[in-house]
Amino acid sequence: MTFTSEQLTTMTFVGIDAHPTEHTALAMNRFEEEKSHLRFDNTKEGIVEFKQWLTGVEQQAQKVIIGIEGGSTSRHALLSRILDTYGLVFEVNPLYTKQRRSFGTIGDKSDVVDARLIAEVLTRKVDKLPQIIPEELGGYMLTLKKKVWYYEEKAVHGARLKNQLYKLKREEGLSINKDEKRFLAFLVHEIEAELKRVKRMKTKLERELAHHLSGYGQNLTTIPGMGTILAARILAHTNNIVRFKNQAKYIRYAGIAPRERSSGKSKRHIVNTKGNRTLNSVFYFAALIQIQRNPKAKDYYQRKLAQGKTKRQALVLVMRNIAVLVYQMLRSGEEYKA
Repeated sequence: MTFTSEQLTTMTFVGIDAHPTEHTALAMNRFEEEKSHLRFDNTKEGIVEFKQWLTGVEQQAQKVIIGIEGGSTSRHALLSRILDTYGLVFEVNPLYTKQRRSFGTIGDKSDVVDARLIAEVLTRKVDKLPQIIPEELGGYMLTLKKKVWYYEEKAVHGARLKNQLYKLKREEGLSINKDEKRFLAFLVHEIEAELKRVKRMKTKLERELAHHLSGYGQNLTTIPGMGTILAARILAHTNNIVRFKNQAKYIRYAGIAPRERSSGKSKRHIVNTKGNRTLNSVFYFAALIQIQRNPKAKDYYQRKLAQGKTKRQALVLVMRNIAVLVYQMLRSGEEYKA
């Protein structure tokens, strides 16, 4: 969304620092002069208090621009109640606020400071921020995000258990103390049982996600090497493709778009690190799989290396191709065409 300078001058910018139990909001004008701030509980009553406070700061809803840091599921209830009144709500990448804290005059960290930094980012970068739309908070997306979140939690837990199991088995094999050896054997048995439970849960969740994708996004699984879990993770961390007006904005959101860095006559392109890092990591994993299982992607990767690209640069280009493909397929609903 693009705003004129005249429009922005009349706007009130509200930054929200969201947490599981409590949120902090700060309102300012375009010139970063604070109007008011509020701490409120993450409850129905607290959200009502926030909306009443915001009405007192600015009565015209169309003149309010709200920014909230992305990524946390603790913000969903708040957003669903904000969007029924306020249409200009944007996702603020935490890297933007971190950058302002590092290079600005505010060195400390608190909820009020974070809310201020989010509002400041709004005053400067609102045209570049992805807008949050009601479709993101529909039953399909909310449930998908929860399922993906739980699967990712189980995957991390399983990896941690495997590391523990490897160390314990090694210690058991080296131990010469009977009591220690007996207890280590007990721990190995318990962790192996826990790993089996984690594996069963992941299998159940994969079936759940496969059924979920049948409503939307199943076409992504027709991409070579793109399984149910990978497709579901891309969908969940994309937060609905509709909010991206073109593929360039989507690629930038995923942190894959290159940006120019110039010094005198020297110009070079570096990878944009301001995107959604979780989505970026999913595309990184997808690119590794593509290089292994998709001959077309592998050939493209090898050609880029032959042209003098580093392995990282070539891999980023593969990531970019996948992101473009995902954008086009989610927009069209069509299956993969070789």
